[in-house]
Amino acid sequence: MTKKFKNIFLAVLPALFFLGAWQWFVHGNQRLEFLFASPSLVAQAAWAEFGHATIWNDIFVTLGEAALGLLSGTILGTVAGLLLWGNGKIDKITRPYIVFFGSIPIFALAPMTIIWFGIGLASKVVMAGFAVFFISLLQAYEGAHAVARQYFGFARSIAAPNARVVWKIVVPGAIDWVIAGYKMNVGAALVGAFIGEFVSSEAGLGYYILKASALYDVPRVLFGILLISLLGIAMTSAAWLLQAWRKTGS
Repeated sequence: MTKKFKNIFLAVLPALFFLGAWQWFVHGNQRLEFLFASPSLVAQAAWAEFGHATIWNDIFVTLGEAALGLLSGTILGTVAGLLLWGNGKIDKITRPYIVFFGSIPIFALAPMTIIWFGIGLASKVVMAGFAVFFISLLQAYEGAHAVARQYFGFARSIAAPNARVVWKIVVPGAIDWVIAGYKMNVGAALVGAFIGEFVSSEAGLGYYILKASALYDVPRVLFGILLISLLGIAMTSAAWLLQAWRKTGS
């Protein structure tokens, strides 16, 4: 057994043990199967759903909403964070407001977002973007501060122009912090999109889970949750690849 295969086996073993224990616990008990479903019932639901185009549409709807919200929230948050770092007076004025708005639970904004932007794509993207914005802002702001503290003294000692130092050192350093925060933002973006779908929508995995729960169809509820988790893994993996590419490129 090679070391790589052994590591994969050890990583998968807890999941196999959990699924086996779950299947054994509910097997033969209709009440437990109704309440908790089972791996075999979830697999049957997945097999049936993948044969229909509807579930694929729900997957791509949620993926599109989360990706657009993640992209827009990250870009706007990064720009805002760098602008705040570059102006100390604005930073002192706006910091209480950043804390205030960043503390608002995303679920509390869902009804107003639906009223303002409707039940279509726009409201879900706004929800996902809002969930991401403040994390990106703080990451960019703190990243710029950390890089500036580390390199500004040296840059001034060799008479390097401040604008060049900011563009060549501070901004790339802040972006590295944002990319690190991006991996946290993936979950936030999916939560924002999901909540928007859960409150009011006509498609998406949030809508799929809500519809299944209304029918007390636990296997399909768990299948929908599994799909959202897999989307999160795929989007987080993209962040890891982007970070590795930046390190290799630099």
